[in-house]
Amino acid sequence: MLRFAAWLRRLALFFEPVRRYLPWLNIMLAVLAWITNTYWIQGFCQPVPWASAALIAGTTAFLVWPWLMNVNAGLRYGALFLQGLFFTTCLYCAWFMEEGYHLLGLLFFWLILPALVWLPVFFGMQVLRRVNRAALTGKWLAFGLGVFSLSPVLWWADAQYREMQNVLGSMPLRERKTIANLVRVLPRTYMLERVAGATWRYHTSAEFILDGWRPPLHDPLLVICQELHWHDDFYKRDQEYRYPLALNDRIKEGNNYVWHEDFVYHRTQLYHQLFPANPIKPDCVCAHNNDGESYRAWVPGAEH
Repeated sequence: MLRFAAWLRRLALFFEPVRRYLPWLNIMLAVLAWITNTYWIQGFCQPVPWASAALIAGTTAFLVWPWLMNVNAGLRYGALFLQGLFFTTCLYCAWFMEEGYHLLGLLFFWLILPALVWLPVFFGMQVLRRVNRAALTGKWLAFGLGVFSLSPVLWWADAQYREMQNVLGSMPLRERKTIANLVRVLPRTYMLERVAGATWRYHTSAEFILDGWRPPLHDPLLVICQELHWHDDFYKRDQEYRYPLALNDRIKEGNNYVWHEDFVYHRTQLYHQLFPANPIKPDCVCAHNNDGESYRAWVPGAEH
């Protein structure tokens, strides 16, 4: 037991320089992750506005916390609240990455960049440690409010998603494979716009290298709602499709759906008729790699 305690002390001394410079290391890692995601391997596409605001606010609170030790308590409580929001973001990112990419990050950690998939876990553990060590009454309450601050938004999005499924579920399958029928009955909601743009406008799965062509926008509400309802009875009626707006295209199992010209054409036509005021192709900067260049070169409608 004494030997184990001595080993722990030596280990603590070994990591002492890391702990001392950890605030600056966090900033460097955050910048490195952004550069890697933008210019090398894109795991996350451009967040939609609300997700960008949440990410910026939470990340800023996390990075500046070490310099808030001597400020007034109100500001520190606010920072704890935002770090609760940041902790939720870390959980989402870690979940979205999937187990396989975390394993690859461990196997190839010596290449540095693959290990960045563990960054949400690393940051999230630091947040929990900070809350535990903070000398503030009610600190866990402030943190918890931040963790669950987006729950009402998710409830709102899920209600819209269920409404869409209920409308579609009341239609015979052959009728909901026709654009005109879908345009006539579907309620124009925030989540319908996301679902209509899934796979070609909105990024919905963790893909890094073998995409070839990828949607440029990312909305966590769409991803979460899809996962929450993927096992609903609604989908058992037509197992060929993962997405609720099943049109008259044919996607064979194993094929990359974003390469299927009919799939892209029909979904963009449906989107345009549902939301004619929205541009079909988002005007945004995609990854600065082959995936981004191929998306920028895409001309909607040229598939036919």
